[in-house]
Amino acid sequence: MEVEEVRHHIAPGAENTGRGVPTIVLAVVSSGLLSSGIWAVSGYSVVILPQVRNTNATFILSPSQASWFGIWLSLATLPLFMCIPGSLLGGMVGEWAGPKRLMLVLAPVLAFFCMSLHVASWKVIQRAGAAHAFLMGIRVIQSIIVAVLVPANTVYISEITDARNRGWLASLAEAWVTLGFLLCYLIGNYLHWYTAAWVLPLITTVPSFFCLLMAPETPPWLIRNGKIREAKFSLLQLRGSLVTAEKELKELRKCVRKGNDSWYHSLLLLKRKSNLIPLIISLLIVVLKELSGLSVMSIYIVRIFQLTGVGFNPFWSSFNVGLVRLVFNLIGSVLLHHLPRKFLLIGGALFSSVGTMAIGIFFFLQYKGCDLMQVIWLPLAGMIVYILGISAGVQPSSWVVATEILPGPVRSLGLGVSVTCYAISSFFVSKTFEDVQKILGLHGLFWSYTLGCLTNVLFVAFFVPETRGKSLEDIEKTWARSSESVQIKVPDEEIRFTQ
Repeated sequence: MEVEEVRHHIAPGAENTGRGVPTIVLAVVSSGLLSSGIWAVSGYSVVILPQVRNTNATFILSPSQASWFGIWLSLATLPLFMCIPGSLLGGMVGEWAGPKRLMLVLAPVLAFFCMSLHVASWKVIQRAGAAHAFLMGIRVIQSIIVAVLVPANTVYISEITDARNRGWLASLAEAWVTLGFLLCYLIGNYLHWYTAAWVLPLITTVPSFFCLLMAPETPPWLIRNGKIREAKFSLLQLRGSLVTAEKELKELRKCVRKGNDSWYHSLLLLKRKSNLIPLIISLLIVVLKELSGLSVMSIYIVRIFQLTGVGFNPFWSSFNVGLVRLVFNLIGSVLLHHLPRKFLLIGGALFSSVGTMAIGIFFFLQYKGCDLMQVIWLPLAGMIVYILGISAGVQPSSWVVATEILPGPVRSLGLGVSVTCYAISSFFVSKTFEDVQKILGLHGLFWSYTLGCLTNVLFVAFFVPETRGKSLEDIEKTWARSSESVQIKVPDEEIRFTQ
């Protein structure tokens, strides 16, 4: 990419043209729509389970089949071994191919396999008794695709944004996730599951593909792979200012390491103390938040409202909670721009603990046979309080911090490891919902989530560093200094934009 091409796009001498804003918006929207599509696929069981477990349905899933089909994970919805290799593979391939390129390749594939679920509704498939196996097989494939996509999608937003705007722009990812689930709640109430299989990708994944075609690749990845001219042009597109782009490129080249492309080399880098410590903290951030029962609240929310027996429409109650979640996701993005990350993580977890405690109290009174007329509002109120804390504090901040603290050379692979561990914990919490309910009762189950919230509070308070206002390069230097590691630099070649 020659300098003359750069001048064609941005006027020489421009201090702050503002032309980077449309490009950033395009990149955020494309990544966000894909995120909504990913989580709509993961949450598709919210659409299909209530319909196929209905006695009037065309075919019925047994409780065991429904349990495996309905396990909601960030990466997979079926057996755990499908999730683990997919997550790690996503981190490795994302660093090798580039976040944008990987998303471009897999987005249409994900849309295709989501739409193909419609085949299970064909009478010839159902008469052959193959509908169950077909659904499970497609979900396995979807799980692997989602597993590979999530690390790339998360890294993409973190690496295209600057230090000042990275927090709130990256935290919008949680709003896109919520939108995906909200679409599932809404569509599941009006459309058949086989129609929803077409509608969901058409309004999320397909548009994201066309937006990604026009979005740039991340500058840090381009620099790590020695593509300096492409990184220069990408920065000019994203920042809209020659001065800003030149300054940021120099800072990136001082810290970003031109890497060995092999995944084996990335694994060796994880052994360094300066990379291993932030990796452990990153994975614990996303694992501990799952102990608060987030996956259960997302996928079993309709079932939970049914178990309360208070007469509320469970689908509309779920939709209202989802709407509250979306609103507070957006509020959380604004707060993340103005408040410390640790404050939001700790405050959100404390707020969520109040919500799970309240729901546990309701189910305890129900277990004791008390008159519930005076507290009929408690489950919905508790759920909203829980979602408020999760959506405005824990979720957006945790993923932002978990990504920010990872050093550049291991960011894609490290995030893949973190997401894999997150998926394991999410799988465990989701899969044991019915079992723990039988052992501890519903009240004990929700109080265990309260304990999970408080554990998260202690971990963040003592072990998680504050990252607000710091560039990715500054955070990486902090880990390097703390471990007294020697930093490997790209040769300091002078780079300037001629005007």
